[in-house]
Amino acid sequence: MNIDVSDINRPYVPPKTHPIETGIYFIGTKEVRRMYKDIKQWIENRAPGGIAYGRARLGKTWAIDYLTKELPIDFGEKLPILKFKCEQNSRINETTFYEELLVQFGHGIPFSGRKTMKAERLKKYLQEIIESSGSKRLILFIDDAQRLVPVQYNILMDIYNYLKEFGISMTVILVGQEELKHVRSGFIASKMGQIVGRFMVHEYKFSGVRTKDELQTCLVGYDSLSEYPTNSGWSYTRFFFPDAYEQGFRLESSTEELFSTISNIRKEKGITKPLEIPMQYLTLTIEYAFKKYGVLGKNVDHLTSSHWLDSLGKSGYIENELYNDLI
Repeated sequence: MNIDVSDINRPYVPPKTHPIETGIYFIGTKEVRRMYKDIKQWIENRAPGGIAYGRARLGKTWAIDYLTKELPIDFGEKLPILKFKCEQNSRINETTFYEELLVQFGHGIPFSGRKTMKAERLKKYLQEIIESSGSKRLILFIDDAQRLVPVQYNILMDIYNYLKEFGISMTVILVGQEELKHVRSGFIASKMGQIVGRFMVHEYKFSGVRTKDELQTCLVGYDSLSEYPTNSGWSYTRFFFPDAYEQGFRLESSTEELFSTISNIRKEKGITKPLEIPMQYLTLTIEYAFKKYGVLGKNVDHLTSSHWLDSLGKSGYIENELYNDLI
């Protein structure tokens, strides 16, 4: 039943601005924590790089955001961390790559001058960022790294060697789809071991939510590890189900129901690949359930399998799994 939102004793949030409605938020998962442990070790060992790969939409970009927030806790709050999103570009060359790096790293003059000037400008800029931080490290995350081509790897090696002369260790974390592992195999077959040895020795295979326990960890995040507005004491579950929350409802209690719903629909549709829920579809499912069945929608006092089936259908998860089952 619909109710008058003004009667609810909860903080005011302008329409369409809550993180559940914008999709801009982070809920920790066991997978991300495992990934963090491995990559933290790479950095501690001053490894020049490694690859982290997995199926599309599993939450790899999400994981990068988590790592950039957590690594400064272990390595100092001023730890220089840069992110680069590798775009599909059929005209990539040394000049355009220097320009893209300068743009995404925030340099004010990315296009002026010849290639050599851009290269020098980039190196000096990175050196300044690192030295001003008081650190001797630089962490570079490259998202969609399966799109990188040899000329770009050569530039990254050049940057690495330049910084090394000043006693600075650069660790490049290549994050991408499963194709990234095949790219490494191709480099090995093509006798391009210098690229593999520099940036691809270490590897981490990223997974989605595979078990009931992992799903529960995600759902708990909405109950107690999220909050909006900041310092309000209102978790996402409490904000969208205030009455039910007061009566003891927690999203965590839906673990069995949601997991069974997902398992059953997969069997019904004949999906044979092992269960692995991409974070993109899990969050879309939860967001829909919050908006449709929470206080701004039907205001139910708990979520049933029919609610989850509806929400799961709206997320696009089943269509995605049917497609992947054919590959």
